Amino acid sequence: MKTLLCCALLSAPALLHANPDVLAAVGRQFGASVQANVLLLKGSGSVAEPTEWTAYARDTFRPQDVLRIRVRRVDSAWQAEAAGSGSRVLDRAPQRPFDAALLKLRSEAARQEAGKAAVTAKAVFAAVDYQLAANPQTGAPEWGLALKDETGHEVGFVVVAADTGAVTFQDWTPRVTTAQRRAEEADAGERAARAVKRSARRAWNWTDNARKETGNFFRELFR
Repeated sequence: MKTLLCCALLSAPALLHANPDVLAAVGRQFGASVQANVLLLKGSGSVAEPTEWTAYARDTFRPQDVLRIRVRRVDSAWQAEAAGSGSRVLDRAPQRPFDAALLKLRSEAARQEAGKAAVTAKAVFAAVDYQLAANPQTGAPEWGLALKDETGHEVGFVVVAADTGAVTFQDWTPRVTTAQRRAEEADAGERAARAVKRSARRAWNWTDNARKETGNFFRELFR
C-alpha cells in the first residue's frame, strides 16, 4: 500500500494546471505590480495537485506589509481574493520576489523530481506541501517540497530549481529509535551534517500568522 501511494504521487496527472495560471489570477484581480511582487506561493496537496494556493506579495505602497491572497479553482478557472495584509502576516518573508518568467517547472513536475529522489532514498510519502520562492542569492525560483507520510509526519524535504528541474537539496528524516538517535548524536560528523541540513530546512520556514490580527487591511483597491 505504501509503495502504491508513492507511485501515485510520481504518476498523478496535473488535472489542475497551476502555478503560472495561479499567478495570472493574482494579476487579473490585483494588478501587474502585485503579481510581480509575489514573494511566496504555498499549497498543500495529497496525491493530486492542490485545489487552493496562497500567494504572499510585497505591498508596493507599504513595503513593510505583506499581502495574503487566496487563489481557488472555481469551475474551470482560478480566482483570487484578498485574505489579509500587514506586517505580521508572515513571521519572516523571503527576501525578494521570484521572477515568474523563469518558472519552467510546474508543481507537478517538481513533485515528480522529488518522488525520484524519494525512491533513491527509500522514503515513502503520501502527501506533499509545496512552496515556491526565490533563491536569496540568484533570485531564481525554487520549489521547496515537504514530503509527508499518512500521519502527517515529514519524512523528507526536497528543493528543486524551478528553472532547470535540478534537485539542489534533499534531507530525509526517517523515524528512528531513541538508541539510533543517540548513536547519531554521538558522532561529531553526523551532528555537523545534521546541523547544516537543519539550517537549510529552517530557511524555508515562513509561518503564516493566520490567527493573529494583521496591522492593516487591504485598501479599497484590494477589496
